[in-house]
This record gives sequence, structure tokens and C-alpha cells, in this order.
Amino acid sequence: MAALAPRITYCSNVHPAPDLATQLQTLRDHVQPIAAAATAAGRRFGLGGWWSAPLAAALQHDAGARDELAAALDAAAAPLWTLNVFPYGDFHQEVVKTAVYEPDWCTEQRLLYTRHCAEVGASLMDDGDVLSLSTLPLGYRAPDAAPADTQLMARNFARAASELAAIEDRTGVRCVLALEPEPNCLLETIDDTAAFLEQRLFDEGARHSVPASTLRRHLGVCVDLCHLAVLDEDPVAALEDLRRRGIEVPKIQVSSCLEVRSPEGLDELLSFEEPRYLHQTKAANGARALDLDVVRARREEFAAAGRIRTHYHVPLDWDREGAFGSTQHQVRRVLLALAASPTPAPLLEVETYTWSVLGDTFGAAPLHERIQRELDWVAAFWKNGASASTVRSPA
Repeated sequence: MAALAPRITYCSNVHPAPDLATQLQTLRDHVQPIAAAATAAGRRFGLGGWWSAPLAAALQHDAGARDELAAALDAAAAPLWTLNVFPYGDFHQEVVKTAVYEPDWCTEQRLLYTRHCAEVGASLMDDGDVLSLSTLPLGYRAPDAAPADTQLMARNFARAASELAAIEDRTGVRCVLALEPEPNCLLETIDDTAAFLEQRLFDEGARHSVPASTLRRHLGVCVDLCHLAVLDEDPVAALEDLRRRGIEVPKIQVSSCLEVRSPEGLDELLSFEEPRYLHQTKAANGARALDLDVVRARREEFAAAGRIRTHYHVPLDWDREGAFGSTQHQVRRVLLALAASPTPAPLLEVETYTWSVLGDTFGAAPLHERIQRELDWVAAFWKNGASASTVRSPA
């Protein structure tokens, strides 16, 4: 017997809303119509939130601001379901690139930001709720930088787990901080991330003066399907491996990446080069690049490198046959496996944060309609025993 439909939301880091005023405007202009459409389709809806560090601090210190946000969430019929605590600053500034990994988990700033988000998020939820908070995979180091102090990072994660346990004691809301592995970061793969959690935290709980049971209860993994696809990780096998290890997966970020299947598609990939976000790239023969400008500079090498995948979140309902498309087929595999499983699926969060740089490449409909189209595409996998042949992409 298949599982019931999971909670399906989208990540609001797609909206340039770094302060309370823009957050409230976003709830009115985008979240409210998306929530209404989900309700009309017979689905529950809750928000996948993102708050910049200044906004999280303001909300934590100002009860009036929290009340304003709570009232706006209620008016939008969009209770808080999850938080993305990966981007710390302005995620829509002119150039983000590797700055998105700063500050990293060596710093007190990262720990404080995470605590602010957890405390505010828990205040907006009910006793017994679970709040997942996806975070960066420790950090990023350029090839010529000094090695990261991963032991310090582990200590900070243990401190975070202890703080989350205290929040649960006070509020009844269980917060789960979930590492999100990403290409070219300190934790690239699911196996890297599981090993860090097990070897540096779960197996060494006493060293951090935090019980292993507390660490396991409040730490886990956020599986971003685009990130796995770039590195050619099997997402179904990765999810099963985490289940077998007893590592919690509170959230799956449902996303697909760009895929060049033959050299004829390389120029089209290069047309997606843009200055704001980082687009890590890996080819079938192992050739790698930190961004598309590097691929362009090494064009002949990549043209001969076989299939190429690039970290560029594109709409879930888009793919096409031929030399250039997306890894939607990988997303389908995961959703079909989840829909067929008797085990309840994690929260599913659509994370196409790139609409601001995609322009009208995939149509000119209002943003809330584009997001709703993706949510409907995901939800269709739980309708009438949907199969790969019944859940189709637009031409």
C-alpha cells in the first residue's frame, strides 16, 4: 500500500525579501495565491521559509515583529513548515557565488544565525511539530585556502544540537538541523555527510558533552536532488543508505539540473552562464569546473568529456529529448519510489531559486503561477497511483 501524499512546499529563498516589510509583501503577493491554489486542489500547504541573518535577529529580539509575521502567515493560510538557513545574507545581491557559504560552521555567527532562526521558527509552530532547518555542508574552501577545522565545526554542530534540544524542552517543537551536501563543498556527497555525522558527532557524543541520542534527534541530512545529480549519485540508493544508517532526512529539496547529453548541447549550456549564482559542473569522464566561465574557457575539453551536468536549478516540469535537457528523469525516479513506499515521505520542498536569473527562458507567467505549476507537477505523483508515463512534462 502506497504512502499518503507528503507535505509539498517551495523554498521562499526565490524571493528577494531580506527584511520584514518585503517578507510581508511576499506573503501577500506570492504565498497567499500559491496557498489558495493548493487548497483548491485539495492539498495542505505550509511555507518553506528563508530569513536573512539581520531579519532573523530582528524577529528574535522583537516580539512585535514576530506577531506581525505570525499574523501575515495566518492571513496567507500558510503555516511555517520548514526553514532554509543556508543563505546568511542577501541571496539576491548582484553577485552571490561562493559568498553563499559565508560565514561557515567554524564561526559563532553561523551558530547564532541558526539559533535565531530555530527560536523564531519554533515560536510560530505548535507543540509536537517538527521544524527542519537545512544548512550549508560545513563550508567551502578554495583550492589554495588553508584546510578547514572540521573538528571545530563538529563542536559547533554539537552545540547547535544542544540548543535545539533546549528549544524543544521549552516549546515542544523538535528542530532538526539538516546538512545539505553540495558539489565543491567540504561535504560533497551523501556518504561524506553521513560519515561526518557518524564519525565526528554520533560516535563521539561524549567528547562534545552532548548525548548521542540528542545529536541523532536534532541533526540530519537535507537531500537536494540537483546536487546529487551533478555528482552522479543515485538518489534512491542514497535515501535508502541514510535510512539504513538511522540518519534522519527531514526534508528533500526537489530540484533538477541542466544536462548536456552530447557535444551539440554544449553551446546551449554555456548560454545559461550568469553572474549571480555558482554553477558547479561535472562531466562523465570526471572533468570538473567550479562555474560555467571555466567550462567556456575549457570548451574543447568539456566537448569531449561525455555527459555534462551543471548545478543550475531549472523548473521541475521542464525537460526535453536530445542533446540538452534536465535531470528531471532522476527526480521522477525519486518521486515514484516515494509514492510507492509504505513509509511516509519526508517534507518535499521545491527549490527553483533561479527564476530571477532565468528571465523568460521558461515562460513569462507571474512567478506564483510558475511555482504553482511545479508544485502541481510534484503532487501529481500521488494522484491515482501515478506512474512515469502518466506524469508528463510539457512539450
